[in-house]
Amino acid sequence: MKKRKKAALFVCAAVLCVIVYLGFAPNASPSSSDPQVLGTALGFLSLVPPLLAVVLAFLLHDVIISLIAGFLSGVLLLLACMPGGMIINSSAGISLIFSTILDIVTNRNNACIILLCLTIGGMVEVIRKSGGFTAVAKILLKHIDSPRKANLIGELLGIIVFFDDYANSLIVGPVMRPVTDKLNVSREKLAYIVDSTAAPVTGIAVISSWVAVEVAIINQGFAAAGVSGQGYATFLQSIPYCFYCILTLVFMFIRSLMDRDYGPMLDAERRARKGHPQCPDTMMDAESQEKPASGNNNWKRIIVAIVPIIIFCLTAIISFYFDGRAALIYAGTITADAPFSMELLSLAFGSADTYYLVMIASAAASAAAILLSASFGISSLSDAINDWIHGASSLLNTVVILVLAWSLSSIVAKLGTVNYVVQAISLNIPYYLVPTLVFISCCVISFTVGSYGCIFIAMPMAIPLALTIMAQKPFLTSSFLLACISSVLSGGIFGDHCSPITDCTILSSKGAGCDNMAHVKTQMPYALTTAAISVAAGTLPVGLGCPVWLCHIICIITIISVLQFFGRNPNEKSAPAEESVPQSAHSAHILAFKRIER
Repeated sequence: MKKRKKAALFVCAAVLCVIVYLGFAPNASPSSSDPQVLGTALGFLSLVPPLLAVVLAFLLHDVIISLIAGFLSGVLLLLACMPGGMIINSSAGISLIFSTILDIVTNRNNACIILLCLTIGGMVEVIRKSGGFTAVAKILLKHIDSPRKANLIGELLGIIVFFDDYANSLIVGPVMRPVTDKLNVSREKLAYIVDSTAAPVTGIAVISSWVAVEVAIINQGFAAAGVSGQGYATFLQSIPYCFYCILTLVFMFIRSLMDRDYGPMLDAERRARKGHPQCPDTMMDAESQEKPASGNNNWKRIIVAIVPIIIFCLTAIISFYFDGRAALIYAGTITADAPFSMELLSLAFGSADTYYLVMIASAAASAAAILLSASFGISSLSDAINDWIHGASSLLNTVVILVLAWSLSSIVAKLGTVNYVVQAISLNIPYYLVPTLVFISCCVISFTVGSYGCIFIAMPMAIPLALTIMAQKPFLTSSFLLACISSVLSGGIFGDHCSPITDCTILSSKGAGCDNMAHVKTQMPYALTTAAISVAAGTLPVGLGCPVWLCHIICIITIISVLQFFGRNPNEKSAPAEESVPQSAHSAHILAFKRIER
């Protein structure tokens, strides 16, 4: 740990020296506030803030400190690029720090997400204190008797909660945790399942909280290219080309069916099979004790657990439809007497105020959990409310991380980092490599600024680029455009899936009760494998004109081959060299965690 701290101090000192040089050396900084100018002029230096945050997260295992360091380095870099230098603009720097955070917190969508996290956290705590999750686990354990079945049920539950990635991350983990713990499935594996059924599912679901954003950004890309296009229809057509999202789900299910793991996840699963689902060296805060789920009240506890979640899902989906329908009528897109149809349902979901409605649904579910627990006599009304407050407050640390991550993303946008990455990767390349390089650039961008930050900036660049190439190459079909659009969507989700400083990663580890960095280290090899297969057997062949259905067949065969060759069954005994060394239970756990660190 001391070596990692020294390395972190060295990295911070090196970054500070570079920024100070830019601020004081004559003509060293571009002296501009235009993101495009800054991104081009700073070049690789525009990547310093997000890279610093990621490097420190791996060195210190402290996401908050890492995000603060990355955010402050971005602020200093912006000051160094202002006319007059850092000293003259020092007061502006203080103002920039607080104004950025204030803008983030007061942004309507961000405020809705914060309230969503707090209300779901409160609801989960009320259910947990009532013994609801334990009662559900007892029912499930009558039919689930192996880690493989537990994994599959968790994956199916994650797909059922398809309409919002934040809700998925915070609901599926607490519901499945008693089951996976009982069957000796590691918390890291549960976090991987939760994370793999959050953004990858919501991002390609035809009705979800993401649809409105994705359709709006696609339309913005068409507008930037000076052409008219059907955003929602284009999104639907692009789904088969979203290789990373689809293959993440395929990889997860095939892995569960084959019951094979590799890398740090294999070590975590072997540790769990010995009765330790969570590594002792990365223990989370002590969880609230549930009330015993037995006796005549067992069915009441099950109702307390299930009904609020059903209310949440139904309220969100129904309100999406009616709010979106009202928006379509107001815009003149449809008439008030338009009959119900799947097309209308899809259009309504694309027009609804999803963030606000999901927050309202979570509040309704919280109220239901409190009232049911009190009315059934499981807890008094006062105790249930206090449980809710305790659950909401337990997510304050997560909210702070989200605010810092969004703040870093805002600073990175001002530095023009995305412009630099896109220009650096897509300059003077053959047309058939464009979908692949768009995907890779979006993977890099989203790893540091998250999915939305990537999609918002990259899509208006990718669509005009694709249409320009298609005009120059008349033999290219619409599949080329769809491949470029899906590369932005899939690449944006890659970072959301595996970066230690993005929202879904943070919420998934919290929901699963797993240390954030342990989740990142165990999931990273799987995410990188899926991304590599998406390129080698997906975007590259599509760029060369290969049919998308054939690409998916090749991808599935490749996934099976990788798992068969590199994977091992966690129930199998480990290498004899490891078994020959006598160890105490505690030293075995420490050794397992050290392997994860490596």
